[in-house]
Amino acid sequence: MSSSGSSACRVGRGLPHGRTRRLVAVAALLLGVLAAGPGRAEVVFAELRQAVPVERVQATLEQFARHQSRVAGYPGADSAARFIEATFRQIGLDRVTVHEYDVSVPMERSSGWLEVAGDSVRVPIHGLWPNLVKTPTLPEGGTDAHLIDGHDGSYTALDGKQPDGAFVLLDFNTGDAWLNSAYLGAAGIVFIEPDSTVYLEGERKFLSMPLDMPRFWVGKQEGLELRARLAAAEAGRLPVHLEYRMDWERRPACNILGVIPGSDPVMRQDVVVLESYYDAMSVVPALSPGAEQACGLTGLIELAH
Repeated sequence: MSSSGSSACRVGRGLPHGRTRRLVAVAALLLGVLAAGPGRAEVVFAELRQAVPVERVQATLEQFARHQSRVAGYPGADSAARFIEATFRQIGLDRVTVHEYDVSVPMERSSGWLEVAGDSVRVPIHGLWPNLVKTPTLPEGGTDAHLIDGHDGSYTALDGKQPDGAFVLLDFNTGDAWLNSAYLGAAGIVFIEPDSTVYLEGERKFLSMPLDMPRFWVGKQEGLELRARLAAAEAGRLPVHLEYRMDWERRPACNILGVIPGSDPVMRQDVVVLESYYDAMSVVPALSPGAEQACGLTGLIELAH
């Protein structure tokens, strides 16, 4: 099992309970094929249900998806690695080995926040994936600007809003329309958490060039409250203060390996590798519980059992 090091992005906010049942079925089918042996096609699902208990599958999924982030280098990934190693040893796999190496990771260093001038309530914000190497870090001591509502990010929505030097509140599921605000001189972007999103939406929120354009994620409720306040504000603008820091760091990651020796006198010299990622990736590194990505790993652990 390995930490993927992948640059794929996905926003995963919860445990996919419906997928648990599908995972049990897949695991049961694989175990049935392995147990059937040559010349047998019959799968006794009642027996397999005992071999792959739903409660254990659910508990394993929750063990991995309970962390705020499993991006390689974040504490959740370290905790997942320790759990996998302990599980391999508890199952009784041979030659359980941990292979450590370093990865470069954009680490959220502090709890970022946005505050409307005159308020005492700080709205939590999280940075998006860096533009190449440029993280969404703000100057020490934060930055002061006006917040405007750009809705879907179109030029029509921005018309008359004076985005130059402002932070722009945008819907997340708007493709790469945030670039319109950048072209018009915006100081940064604040995306509102959507009800759901897709892989491509995440990929369009960062660039392969070091554009100095801080981009942040705000929770749905907080984002909609800001939108309502902007709608009622004079000229549709609110003075705000923001603070945030994200740094590139070299962090330890590892592969965890375990062996099941073969029993056939000839074929035991062959090696069959079954693997799964245990980390998760997201367009918001600090918010990556990776419930969906935990399914493959849970299936692999059930095969090991």
